Amino acid sequence: MIETPSDNVLADALRAGDGMAVARLFDLYGRHVERVLIRTVGRDGEMEDMVQDVFLGAYRSGHNYQGNDAQLKAWISRIAVFTARGYLRKRKRRWWLRSADPGQMPEQNSKEPSPHTSEVLRRTHLALDQMDADLRIPFALRELESMELAEIAQACECSVSTVKRRLARARKAFDRLAKKDPILSDWLGDQN
Repeated sequence: MIETPSDNVLADALRAGDGMAVARLFDLYGRHVERVLIRTVGRDGEMEDMVQDVFLGAYRSGHNYQGNDAQLKAWISRIAVFTARGYLRKRKRRWWLRSADPGQMPEQNSKEPSPHTSEVLRRTHLALDQMDADLRIPFALRELESMELAEIAQACECSVSTVKRRLARARKAFDRLAKKDPILSDWLGDQN
């Protein structure tokens, strides 16, 4: 495809440090970023802060962006993944500050799932919390966000073969954790 000057309007504005470009980027990819964060971190009271951190990171690093408008989704996904990884590491360090009731989750914007589905999701995120971030993030992006291997590799800044190895290790780790939980074990059995 031959690039025309209009193919880089948003990318050029980001490189120029235009704050409105970040607002436009948010309009285009805000929901995508939120889904990536929810899938990798789980529902969290700090979700709005994490989304803002992603777009603040985009603003701060926009002058270094070397792609075109068509590559912006992958770029913002990569920033979201690194934001999630940093948050997961921070959360691991302060695990003792978390609420004794892991079932406290913020309200969902979409229609409410069944109580069983909510419980499966809650327990899924409890299992994911026990996984290393390098395994959890590609696993969540693949299994929960249905991203392609190449997209995950780009977002995680690694090769497709590395993503495949991490996904295999993550699947084994998740299956091992899920087998210890009767609800997840039953649910996974129903899915096969």
